[in-house]
Amino acid sequence: MKRLTALAALLLVAAAAGCTTTTDNTNTGAGNANNANTTANANANAAATPAGPTQADLEAKERQVWEAIKAKKWDDLGGMLADDALLVGRDGVSTKAQVMTDIKKYDLTEYTLSDFKLIKVDADLAVINYTSVEKSTYDGKASSGKPTLCSSAWANRGGKWLAVYHQESEKVEMPPAPSDGANANTAANTNANAGANANRGPAPAGSPSGSPAAIASATDAEKAVWEAIKAKNADAFAGYLLPDAVEVEPEGVFDKAASIKGVMQFDASKHTLSDFKETKLDADATLVTYKGTGPEHGKTVTMYHATIWTNRGGQYKAAFHQGTNAAGGGM
Repeated sequence: MKRLTALAALLLVAAAAGCTTTTDNTNTGAGNANNANTTANANANAAATPAGPTQADLEAKERQVWEAIKAKKWDDLGGMLADDALLVGRDGVSTKAQVMTDIKKYDLTEYTLSDFKLIKVDADLAVINYTSVEKSTYDGKASSGKPTLCSSAWANRGGKWLAVYHQESEKVEMPPAPSDGANANTAANTNANAGANANRGPAPAGSPSGSPAAIASATDAEKAVWEAIKAKNADAFAGYLLPDAVEVEPEGVFDKAASIKGVMQFDASKHTLSDFKETKLDADATLVTYKGTGPEHGKTVTMYHATIWTNRGGQYKAAFHQGTNAAGGGM
């Protein structure tokens, strides 16, 4: 396992606090008496939740964890991980048991953490994203020292907050824009797909397949999102994302608007997906991990993906997504 695997898993640490939920509906209130259906939907989605942790709370916890890693307090850190905790890194998806074995080869000497961002999923789940830079070795090999985009999720398990998921993506610079010929081919494909979408009309929001009943699981929702991306159906893709959804890729951190723009510029038509796994994070949220492979920038790229899906009124909505380049197979 690479050094990244060892570090990433140990950042799966719990914060003893709750979360708040952001409501999708904003057009409600006393002045909207003629829109009873909208108000009813808003009330259904906006369940009362505790105040929850602040960004500062979780930032402090992360810094405590990194200090514990430097001190090699492996047993203490292991006690803060859920038994089903998962790490997603350059070597794929690792379990808690795998990580706690590999971590003993890791030696952290210096680090800096910055650019923290909190994503509240529901009352019992939160994600914090940030950038790390470190000096370390794994099994005697020095780390690259490049900035790394880190994300950690915490879930309330029976009143105790435990780390359930962590992912790291070494940051990369965007490659040069393709030649005019490549741009022409991409534009032609985009126009063709746009014409097909126009002929059939957009799928209903929240269901790229056009059939809400067909989306029976978080994995089905993930696959449907990719179908929307391949068809360059922006409306269908957007319908699956929460308003404050966050996407993390090796190129950076993106809000919903930036994610929508990105998929319109991405040719996913030849990408294949495999190794799907679902992990229940709390009563309403599910983590879907999987592998994707396809051509990008003139080479075949493999990435490990993870999406946190939450059930809102019977529909799956994506709150968070991260992609990580595979060792030896990324950009």
